[in-house]
Amino acid sequence: MISDRRFFFRSLLLIFFVSFSFIKCSHEPDLSEFPEVCFTRDVLPVFLNNCTMTGCHDGTGESDMSFRNYNEIVDGITPGNADKSEIYKSLIDKWGERMPPDKPLSVENRTKIRLWIEQGAIETTCADQTGNNGGNDSLNTPGVYVARACFSRDILPVIVSHCATTDCHDAVSHKEGYNFTDYTRIRNAVTAGNPGASKLFRSIISSEADDKMPPAGSPQLALAQIDSIRNWITYGALNEQCGEVCDTLNPVTFSGSIWPLIQSTCTGCHSGNAPSGNVTLTSYTNVAAVASSGLLMKSLKGEGVTRMPPAGSLSVCRIRQVDLWIKNGYQNN
Repeated sequence: MISDRRFFFRSLLLIFFVSFSFIKCSHEPDLSEFPEVCFTRDVLPVFLNNCTMTGCHDGTGESDMSFRNYNEIVDGITPGNADKSEIYKSLIDKWGERMPPDKPLSVENRTKIRLWIEQGAIETTCADQTGNNGGNDSLNTPGVYVARACFSRDILPVIVSHCATTDCHDAVSHKEGYNFTDYTRIRNAVTAGNPGASKLFRSIISSEADDKMPPAGSPQLALAQIDSIRNWITYGALNEQCGEVCDTLNPVTFSGSIWPLIQSTCTGCHSGNAPSGNVTLTSYTNVAAVASSGLLMKSLKGEGVTRMPPAGSLSVCRIRQVDLWIKNGYQNN
């Protein structure tokens, strides 16, 4: 099944490359006919494997261009127009110095990059069908989607909820100089590609009371959340914005949808001896009480009270899930 999908994808890319080259002037193809090229899955590996060798575009060579992440790559891109993108022009240059100089990219890889640019050069992240999960062999099952940890979906809510709390690493207190309320500030405590050298990760897994984060007595991160942060740093600590699996067609349950959402985005602030706003959300009973009072939905929508969570509003779909759960009697199901 996967091989058929790859063959289909490659065929479409080749057709796009040929047709775009010959008829672009008068009959530009409809890009909606072609599969979306995902930056982290399809484009970034091409640059990392072919352009970021030591002394080339890895930030250490003579070139002032580095291709290690989205922000560096997009500097040489004109979104929506591959023909005006310096990086793409260097990949297809027939008269000057084509890049890479020793081994030009395959037609398939050049076409992926071109199609990605024409589709807007967006920093997208996608599920991985290859079973490549960063070395976790227990999950290497061919044909199974293995989602990468994504900053906006998997990392930011956890860090804000557990670390950017009052008197810790919020915008006001910023203990030890660390403010963990957004990507740029969180990134200051991270060494991309190396969790062991990252202050953020070392603090999370530390056994020393003085270094431990969150501190003893505060809600601790679950193993799955720690693994996600390790995964995110290992992949380059990218500022990725990504979608989420959010189902509002089937019945919304507390255990399947609501509780995981509360744990990842709320309990870091709303727990312990001094919960934010004197609202505790550490059990079904707590959540049900806030739901029945109407405060939960008002907070999620920002109606008459400060919108929660502070890291940014939940997606429309997530808020809809909570709303459906409440309207169906906020059951402990």
